[in-house]
Amino acid sequence: MNIPLSRNLVRLLTLVPALCCIELRAIDAGPIVVHGSISATASYSDTYNYLGDTRDALSLNLVDVVLNGTHRFDNGLRAGAQLYGYTIGDYSDITLDWASLDYSFNESFGVRLGRNKIPLGLYNDSQDLDAIRTFASLPFPLYPKPYRAVTASMDGLSLYGHVGLGRSGSLDYQIYGGWKESIDGDNPFIGGINNLASYNECEFKRGVFGGSLFWNTPFDGLRIGYSYLENPKNVLDGVVNEMEFMRGSYLALARQVDGAFGTGTWDNSGLFAGTSIHSHAKARLHAFSAEYTHDKWLLAAEYKRRDEIDGVITVPAIGVLGLPTTNTFAYHYEQYYGMVTYQATDQIGCGVYYAYENTARGSSSSDPLTTSKDWAAAISYAPNEYWIFKVEGHLVDGRSLVYSAGDDNRTSGTDRTWTYLVLKTTFSF
Repeated sequence: MNIPLSRNLVRLLTLVPALCCIELRAIDAGPIVVHGSISATASYSDTYNYLGDTRDALSLNLVDVVLNGTHRFDNGLRAGAQLYGYTIGDYSDITLDWASLDYSFNESFGVRLGRNKIPLGLYNDSQDLDAIRTFASLPFPLYPKPYRAVTASMDGLSLYGHVGLGRSGSLDYQIYGGWKESIDGDNPFIGGINNLASYNECEFKRGVFGGSLFWNTPFDGLRIGYSYLENPKNVLDGVVNEMEFMRGSYLALARQVDGAFGTGTWDNSGLFAGTSIHSHAKARLHAFSAEYTHDKWLLAAEYKRRDEIDGVITVPAIGVLGLPTTNTFAYHYEQYYGMVTYQATDQIGCGVYYAYENTARGSSSSDPLTTSKDWAAAISYAPNEYWIFKVEGHLVDGRSLVYSAGDDNRTSGTDRTWTYLVLKTTFSF
């Protein structure tokens, strides 16, 4: 939904008086507790569509609705579930975000069975708790909204615990393994990986496993951790794209075909565009994290590496060119950020961060197609404990973010620098 800037601002501002009068409460019926939140985000970019139709217009592009409930039995067993409904641009879905049975034998060992949140980095398993943070969005390169479908949760078993180390602090650990449901081709995550091909779905053929280990150091407020996630075999099936949906070396190949055999050969001959394609690879994610809290300050930094290895891609169409139809591949990505926030008063918070990503690690770190450098600043205002409003601005150098968001930015410009404004309000109960 694209609405001129002034009209959308008026819509948001006219909600304020009414919402200030709403008094929200968590539902607490004895051992059963129900919480939830509703978030609405409007965004604007001067150059590119990002997470919706945000170019040159303030767009109500993101809506998140969270509803969860927990029940604790007399024997200590806990049962809980969370529904998560959302829209990203024109795409919307509602999912069972997590649903599990949880039993802690003691402080150092517990078991969680069902659909469980995946611990990856500092905030992956708490990214829905918008009211507790200053920024409207977690750093884009490390917590991309479209990628949530891959990293949010899995079905299986988790083991967790807290182990004291005396004067050396303590450890928090989680170990998990299980399965993931497939992701349909309309999901923005799939849109973000379309290039040579348009894919119908992503299947996780051999499940998922991993873990996290955080050290709560003897220095009060400082914790350091490492997280690991592996998808042993991700499978993609689809069809070869027409030229207008391609970029980079794939687009160059299509142009060579048209140059050799005549304009329109790639798109219209039936030999290339529209023919089948299949690929599979192993994905591994490593995250190294550090967070320090002191008084009203929070400092956080993370480095994430994603490797897609043992890849095999089969494209029968290129056999027409005398090229091998099956090839191997490996892709490497890296992202990192540093963030500082300050809670000036109970109502007002502010923060800044710098984030970087390179989607072709090992190649030039200045290529605007494969890198993004994001300088962000935000201020939040919470008039009461249930409602928070946030304003966030981004200055971005590079285009890797817009290409990985599932938005069609291939013909919208070549500017390497662009700005992005975010207005967000969240009601929690």
